[in-house]
Amino acid sequence: MEAQQQRDVVFISHATPGDNAFSIWLASRLALAGYNVWCDQEKLLGGEDFWKDIERVIRNQAAKMILVVSKNAFDAERLLRDGIAKEVALADIMKKSLSDQYFLVPVRIDQTSFSNFPIDFIRLNGIDCQQNWADGLHRIIKVLERDDVARSRAPHPSIAGWRDVHQELSKTISSVREKLQTNWLAVTAVPETLRFYEVQRELKQNELRSIASECALPCFDHGRLLVSFADLTELQTALGPSVPISSRGTLKTDDFLIGETGDILGIAPRDAKNKISSLFRQAWDNTLRAKGLTPYEMANQKLAWWFPEGLVEDEQLRYTDFNGKPRKRAVRGTRGKKDGPDDTVIPRYYWHLGFTAKPYSTEVPYIAIQPRIIISEDGQTPLANKTRLNSVRRSVTSMWFNERWRGLILGFANWLADSGDEIKLAVSASEAIRLRKVPMTFDADFGITADPVNLETDDEELASFEASETHERLNDPAFRSLDEDEDNDVDG
Repeated sequence: MEAQQQRDVVFISHATPGDNAFSIWLASRLALAGYNVWCDQEKLLGGEDFWKDIERVIRNQAAKMILVVSKNAFDAERLLRDGIAKEVALADIMKKSLSDQYFLVPVRIDQTSFSNFPIDFIRLNGIDCQQNWADGLHRIIKVLERDDVARSRAPHPSIAGWRDVHQELSKTISSVREKLQTNWLAVTAVPETLRFYEVQRELKQNELRSIASECALPCFDHGRLLVSFADLTELQTALGPSVPISSRGTLKTDDFLIGETGDILGIAPRDAKNKISSLFRQAWDNTLRAKGLTPYEMANQKLAWWFPEGLVEDEQLRYTDFNGKPRKRAVRGTRGKKDGPDDTVIPRYYWHLGFTAKPYSTEVPYIAIQPRIIISEDGQTPLANKTRLNSVRRSVTSMWFNERWRGLILGFANWLADSGDEIKLAVSASEAIRLRKVPMTFDADFGITADPVNLETDDEELASFEASETHERLNDPAFRSLDEDEDNDVDG
């Protein structure tokens, strides 16, 4: 005798295309919660539905059938649409066959009355989602748990299919041109002349490299020479009397970059670009240190420069977006709460905005800046355990969307430029590497209409958009572990 097939499918019956958005949302959330969900994906994508497949799933595999109740379920004569009527009739048969009076779970998403349905259907306790989908999802899962519907601890493999459906149907492409913002700050000017110096004393092995790395002015070692944009007097002052130097000569920066060094030690263009990039990095670090940011060494040894408390007015970066609207973004905040002294409640963690940077010596040179989030427990000292820090960081930023990250980049660049048009990275008292404040952008012939960067929204509307997205995701079973992350941090 053939073994009976396990009933583990949650079948979703809905009107197409009117209730596609809710059905896809519900199916993907249930799959993320570990349930095996079946909803006619071919029909969702505009193809034909196959009754044989639908009937087979309901008769042989379905543990529950969720019926999406809305005005879209009815035709012009207020009768159930044919496909839904057949599915409801079969569900009634299976309810009796399985002796499960709750086999059919009605879920209402608008003001349609349950009284429009057959009498047996009216007796069921429907779930109302018209006010809040996330709350309705919670109640649906409670019903599935109550009736022991099979569920895996991890997201069900069917989530891959729902991801594909969602991506296919969410391509709200429009012919409106879109501006694509990068995190690249274009280099608009570099000092024209490199100056080469000889150290006027004997040097130990690798001592010259140490001298260059400890110098307060950007410089690098090249053979037995020190190289800088600074003049002799300024560099000698920075090095101090223990490192006497004399001028060896000068080169045009552009010539050095292509390896044309004249009577000075030769260098391959690739190595020359790396040397100039090191001057960029040193100038960047010096500028951020002078602006009051605090360095944090990341796991990859890169320095992230972060905002300490009180460095900027009301902890907000201010900037103007590409639509000409004034905006602001926070550089510091808190996450969670814990008991403090004297029965007080204090923040469990503080987060601080920081940035790393990487220079690129391409045909159009630029510096790529990357937002970083640093975590502390006291608002001052980053967590020493990097594994724990990264765990909390993921928890903090899991609900941050692209518009927020774009705003942080714009705000940070505007702050570095002191609200001017360019950023100056000093390499000497009179010379600087200059960057365009506005990140490089590219124009696309098409855009995504749902992307808030294309909408002329104000800060309140953007905050509302982020709040609604956050609420939806926080009520999503896939994100339940986010808050739990903090309780499972690695001690250290």
